[in-house]
Amino acid sequence: AVVDRGRFKVERGGADSPDAIMETNPATLAALIYEGRSLAGALRSGEMKIEGDGQGVARFLGFFSLPEPMEPAVGA
Repeated sequence: AVVDRGRFKVERGGADSPDAIMETNPATLAALIYEGRSLAGALRSGEMKIEGDGQGVARFLGFFSLPEPMEPAVGA
C-alpha cells in the first residue's frame, strides 16, 4: 500500500523501498482489521509475517473501520 496525504492505494506486488512488507491471507487480514484480532497473536501463529516497520503496519491496520450498523427499517 502507498499512503500519501491521507489517501492510500493497495495492490499486490513489489514496491520500491517499502517501509514494511506484510504477508498474510485474506481471512487473517480481515480478522485483524474488522474483528480486533491481535497483531501479536497473528505474528506468533505465523499467519502474519512482517519485514520492516512493524509499528507502521499496526498503524496501517488502524486505518480501516466498518460503518455503524443501520437501524432496521420500520415494518420490516
